Amino acid sequence: MTTSKHIAGVGLSAFGLLLGFLCLGRAAEAAFDSHSERLHKRETVTAGLLLGIPCTAGAGLMLIDMESRRRRKRSQRMQTLFYKVLKANDGKINPLQFAMLAEVSLAEAQKCLNDWAGPLNADFEVDEAGVVEYCFYL
Repeated sequence: MTTSKHIAGVGLSAFGLLLGFLCLGRAAEAAFDSHSERLHKRETVTAGLLLGIPCTAGAGLMLIDMESRRRRKRSQRMQTLFYKVLKANDGKINPLQFAMLAEVSLAEAQKCLNDWAGPLNADFEVDEAGVVEYCFYL
């Protein structure tokens, strides 16, 4: 997702949440107001709930969807980098190399490699410097 789309999505979601909370707040205010007439009170509460609940839920779902898309795209990017590095290095990769290429922390690179090592039947080699190298057989 491009930066402008991300900013627009967050802004639209924030606006939806604000609008929803304002409607729900007005409904709650009218419900607990003892000085308003009964008919006006019922209409205000009903309108606040009918507008506030869907607006808040929709904006919340939009934020959740944006976050899941961001995570999925990042995961696909890391997996693509992983396969490219394996192909270029004859199936061998170390965590530091992967962290630098993927521009992630060393701990995150280590976690990704450990997660992929099991299903792909990787072996481990330790070089003379003590660096663990993952060997995936292509």
